[in-house]
Amino acid sequence: MKIAGNIGFLLPVLMSHPGSSSQRSTSFSIPFSSSPPDPAGSHFKEKSAARSLVETDKTFLDSLADINTNVLHHLLHHNTVDQKWHSQMTQLLMLNEKFHALWDQTGEMCKTLKRLIQQDKPVSLQDIYIISNKTGVQEVYIQYFSSFTNFLVVEGFDYLSKKTSCYFKKNKVNLNKFLTNSQKAENSVSVSLYRILHERIREQVNQYTLILTRLYETTHKTASSEVIRDALKGFVDLQMYINQVLDEASGTNALWKSLERKVTDVLRIPERRLREESRNIPISVSPGRSGHDRILLFDDVFVLLRGSDIHCYDLTSLWIEFTTEENPSRRSLKVTSPEELFTLSAKEPQHEAVWQWKLNQAICQCLTGKRDFPLWGKGVNGRSPSSPPISRFSAYTFKNEGRFKNAVYEGHWNKGVPHGKGTLRWDDERNYTGDFRDGKEHGFGVCVVPRKETEGYDCYKCHWKDGKMHGYGICEYSNNTVYRGYFKDNLRHGFGILEGCRTDSKPLRYVGHWENDKKTGYGVWESIDSGESYRGMWLEDQRHGHGIVVTQSGLCYKGIFNSDKLTGKGILLSEDNSLYEGEFTEDLMLKGKGKLTFPNGFTIEGVFSNTFGNGLQASGILKTVGHEETAESVAQLQMGLHGLPVEKRWTGIYEPFVEYLQAGSTEESDESFLGFHIETGRTMRKTPNNNNGAGIIAETHTEVTTEYLFCNREPEEFSVSTDFIENLKKQPDYILLQQYLEKSFQSSKHPLGKILQTQALVFQATYSGMGANKHLLTMAQEEVKYHAKKLLEIIRDYLPESFNKECEDKETRDEMNCYTVVLPLILPKFYPELFMLYMLYHEQGDALYWQGIVHLGLLSDAKLLEFLDVQKHLWPLKDLQLTANQRYSQVKDQCFHSAIECFQKISTTADPRDKIDTLFRTFEEIEKTVSWVLGREYKLPMDDLLPLLIYVVSRARIQHLGAELHLIRDMMDPCGIGGIYDFLLTALESCYQHIQKEDIRQARFPD
Repeated sequence: MKIAGNIGFLLPVLMSHPGSSSQRSTSFSIPFSSSPPDPAGSHFKEKSAARSLVETDKTFLDSLADINTNVLHHLLHHNTVDQKWHSQMTQLLMLNEKFHALWDQTGEMCKTLKRLIQQDKPVSLQDIYIISNKTGVQEVYIQYFSSFTNFLVVEGFDYLSKKTSCYFKKNKVNLNKFLTNSQKAENSVSVSLYRILHERIREQVNQYTLILTRLYETTHKTASSEVIRDALKGFVDLQMYINQVLDEASGTNALWKSLERKVTDVLRIPERRLREESRNIPISVSPGRSGHDRILLFDDVFVLLRGSDIHCYDLTSLWIEFTTEENPSRRSLKVTSPEELFTLSAKEPQHEAVWQWKLNQAICQCLTGKRDFPLWGKGVNGRSPSSPPISRFSAYTFKNEGRFKNAVYEGHWNKGVPHGKGTLRWDDERNYTGDFRDGKEHGFGVCVVPRKETEGYDCYKCHWKDGKMHGYGICEYSNNTVYRGYFKDNLRHGFGILEGCRTDSKPLRYVGHWENDKKTGYGVWESIDSGESYRGMWLEDQRHGHGIVVTQSGLCYKGIFNSDKLTGKGILLSEDNSLYEGEFTEDLMLKGKGKLTFPNGFTIEGVFSNTFGNGLQASGILKTVGHEETAESVAQLQMGLHGLPVEKRWTGIYEPFVEYLQAGSTEESDESFLGFHIETGRTMRKTPNNNNGAGIIAETHTEVTTEYLFCNREPEEFSVSTDFIENLKKQPDYILLQQYLEKSFQSSKHPLGKILQTQALVFQATYSGMGANKHLLTMAQEEVKYHAKKLLEIIRDYLPESFNKECEDKETRDEMNCYTVVLPLILPKFYPELFMLYMLYHEQGDALYWQGIVHLGLLSDAKLLEFLDVQKHLWPLKDLQLTANQRYSQVKDQCFHSAIECFQKISTTADPRDKIDTLFRTFEEIEKTVSWVLGREYKLPMDDLLPLLIYVVSRARIQHLGAELHLIRDMMDPCGIGGIYDFLLTALESCYQHIQKEDIRQARFPD
């Protein structure tokens, strides 16, 4: 036979029958001629091959039917329940299932092709199923032989021999019809069954190979030859695969029979195959171990047998490399597992090389979960696999003593240690899902800890460092309290917020500093139940040092606390400006020497007592002299100006930011500082777990939501590079710097936006609700200014040197300060709470002012202008087509309308500069109107401006003008004092005071 084309890969198959010499040969006729193609067309070749295939499959189907009737049926019929042989029984049922799958598929394909031939229709390559459905045919044979070899490995044929030997001795004809004369004499029942259940099926693969070979020969160098060649190669590969898996199963079965029964019982599973052992290629564990060790390499585990001890190592968690650590002049194999490290050595270097290669091949295939096809160690489709990756994903159960004992780790590894993302689960329902580095929790992770006392779980969503919580984190405790803040060495440390659930019996909130898991440093504590708040110094969870207590009724206590109790003298200030200075009891009751100042300025100085049922009692001297000055000074009294310096209040907010900058604003530090975390633990606890009741599974780590430490993130247009420092250095001038900072502060993705959110949250927690007390205004004002100053200091440290040199001249330096660069950008975040304090502080003055506004609003324009002594030639009423009587009595809100509209915008912005600019534009609008009335440009002197400005203010009806004025004065740039702006602001203050006059408030207007 002459074979055309390059089919050298077939020679081993065609020259000799594959398999061992004990396998019977099979003869068959050549199904079609190798003569040149018929001129009628190529369909003759395909049709001839199809007929041959149908005939071959028909014979094969008859054989399968005989095997099923005479062998399989009786094997299953005699299969009885026997726990000792449970594994063999299971594998027999599986073998029967795969046998019928092969039988059914062959029958269906053969029937379809036979029908096509009988209809005398043209046959194409797509109709020949061993070509068009090569993969499907391969797969059914692979599954059958996988099941067959599994049955062999568990000593299934010995089991069948014991179960059916009596039956087959009586019914020899059932077996003999499948065997040759020599085999009948030589074979036992088990060997006979072994031959019957695989040889005919194996032979069918050979038949397919020969059919494809003949077809390829007759179609060589045609368009279809490559398709046929590919199918032919597939079945040659299948032949090699079958040969190898049969040899592997036989070798593994021989191993199980050579080992002690207890070792076999531990190690033997149907799918496991032996790859190498130390008795075949000698190798041993390095000195210091027993010299009688036996080393076994399977396709899934590496086993050391040391006497009666069995040590198994999962291949997915083994790392193999050559090393010279033990002997510099000789290499040995270093084996690294998660909990053990040892070396393997052999007398012959080539033996070590073989073991290293086989170990790496076994590890590679174990990691991919796929066996090499066709030959083990040759890769897939002839592509040799690379060495196993150093970094990989696998699961491992820790056994040795230590923090991870009995924990199951599933995730990424690097040279024997968890490294990357993974999940740890302990048998006590603790688990951690997150990042690892060098075997320790490092990066972001979620840890769940069960609490028996509450029958719940503590959920820590934190950043970790070297196995401990470090940096930002959120902890949701089982008692329904939540901590958001920073950790160090697994303890709350730095700035953080502890907040209880409002539905609890005693809800609370603490915003402040922590040290070693205890409240230490400056902090604000609020009890929603009692309506009492404390802002001041703490030490180990107790109020200690200077502090202020604010009650829901508006009382302010200021003093020095020791071990949670007020000691020595203190101050009590009420909302009506009553003031007590003296001694208190530990529970803040007036008792002892002191001085009480009433809102009218009267004072009592003496000894005070407070007993139940008798109220406050005093024994002392009443003073009424100088009461007006005293009342005014008390009304202006502010808390917290001494003992609680602003520089020492919120240091914990800036410390993480400084650490972030010192770390160079890397990706890791950026994530830790910005505070990324996943969905709430309460949601995750509802997720069922197949392993335990903790309710946290590894997959929840991938369900990432982009929420920050203190604020939910929302989609933003401004995307900022994480290299914050480099971005700052790129700002060439003052204008571009302001534009960059404006976008940065508005973005929660930017470090500056993040720290501003934190500051705003702290400010809101401190000065809203019970903290909204007028006596805390100066404290709040100081904090806003300090934040602006501190942020500018940090920003300037990272600006380019050329930028700082430009700021050396006075004009640029005056322009470049916290009031102009930072404060206008951050003030809107603090404005609601800050302006509320201004309104409370100036409530009395604004009430008087509003009385005046209401009464002035009753006057017509002409009456009001006349009352304010505005010169009549400046009145913009002359153009109105009205009678004099109408002008004086009916016209209202018609004069200086543009100026009034402009001035009303003063309360629509938070920036003091914008407010002053609004005042300036109001002044311009007044001058424009006057110039229009006079028909010439006119500059208003102070004598003419003041009454016109009062008119505009009265018609604009700004409700809290006093609060607006004082906020502008307090928050404006000190460098801007003087000039036209200061002049106009002074004029506006005069208007405010004028409107408060008693004559106006009492509506005592001239007729």
